[in-house]
Amino acid sequence: MKTPSGASTVFDLASRVFPGWTDPVTGARVLRLDVRGDRGESDVWQTLYQQSRCFLDGGRKVLLRTSSRSAWARLGGRTQVVLDLTTGERSFPFPEGRQIIEVWDSAQTALLVADGPDVAVELWDMRTGQTLAAELTEGWRFGGTSFLCDGRRALVSHFKGRPHGEPTDSHFHLLTPGRPSRIVLEASGFFCNHIQGCPTDPDLYAYDRWPAPRRDDIEQVIHVASLDGSFHAPARLDARAVRAGSMMGMRDHYLWTADGRRIVSYFNPDKDGGPTFTAGDPDSFGSDFNHFRFPWILSALDWRTGEDLAARYPPGRWGGHMGLTPDGRYAVCAGGPGFDCLYAVEIEALRSGWNEHPVCAYPRTVSRGVNNEPFPYPFVLPDGSGVLFNAGWPGPEHGVYLAEWPASLRKV
Repeated sequence: MKTPSGASTVFDLASRVFPGWTDPVTGARVLRLDVRGDRGESDVWQTLYQQSRCFLDGGRKVLLRTSSRSAWARLGGRTQVVLDLTTGERSFPFPEGRQIIEVWDSAQTALLVADGPDVAVELWDMRTGQTLAAELTEGWRFGGTSFLCDGRRALVSHFKGRPHGEPTDSHFHLLTPGRPSRIVLEASGFFCNHIQGCPTDPDLYAYDRWPAPRRDDIEQVIHVASLDGSFHAPARLDARAVRAGSMMGMRDHYLWTADGRRIVSYFNPDKDGGPTFTAGDPDSFGSDFNHFRFPWILSALDWRTGEDLAARYPPGRWGGHMGLTPDGRYAVCAGGPGFDCLYAVEIEALRSGWNEHPVCAYPRTVSRGVNNEPFPYPFVLPDGSGVLFNAGWPGPEHGVYLAEWPASLRKV
């Protein structure tokens, strides 16, 4: 497969560097992205959280993270690395003592978090190494940060209280280069998180608005708002759209399609679904929580009209959070326990019910289903030539893999 310019794709270049195999069903090549240390060690790295932008240099480089204690010690406290997919080289182009939440390639900016008594969030220029804007939480807890689609501004979430279990207040600050930060949203009695800018409007964003304490008399937590406050509403659900059964089964983890029309997420329609909370700590999920037991539905919601293209995941297909292809045609998912397969779902074809197109099988993954356990977190390369994902935990095959986009799914 070649790019329009005739150059090799990112996957083609990576296949010259990393070892792999050919999937016997789809014919797609699959690469193991071992990230080698200075002395030849192979550390366990993972992709970022689903909503976070991770690619640089047009997808030739990717930001990865690790929870490996040995890697943390060996790398001087660093828990993230930029891996060059075309050479296998790794680099640390960010200041020490910072967690990199996401990067914006075209603007060469990054969102950094410095842990301390109060968490400082920085909008950082990768070209100059300068901080463009910053916000200190000053006693508030950090709830996340995300770019707007201009790649130059960002929103930061802060909250006070214990989400879901006790009264909680939230506010969002806007970070703008060369200007003081300002509050653009305040919400008393709500935990607000999972901010994500609309991909086609730099003054529009989505976020999750959770009543705190929790209650089940709501239909939607995903809200869409403008920076100036002139528009603020839940993403619509028309009369035919299936509702979640309880608050903790709501459409929650989501991605915008590239055209800004649909919000892709998943939800649980069962009224008795969702986790319990640990006694005395309403911020923690109970030990009986196993998300693989729920009957999840994949949702592609037109947030303006409320039209929802949705279908229930067949057994084993739900494996956590999905990715999207750059053209917005497919949601890319990874199976749960017993279905160790990366596959694509054509979004428009959900009008006729469930559909799936296998990309590749991957090393067996074991999960107990507990919250915050490693997820596949697939990311499609910007040129569409492959998909990065995590697989193989907890054994020696645990790591990041890159699957070639199958020829059968490519546009003619």
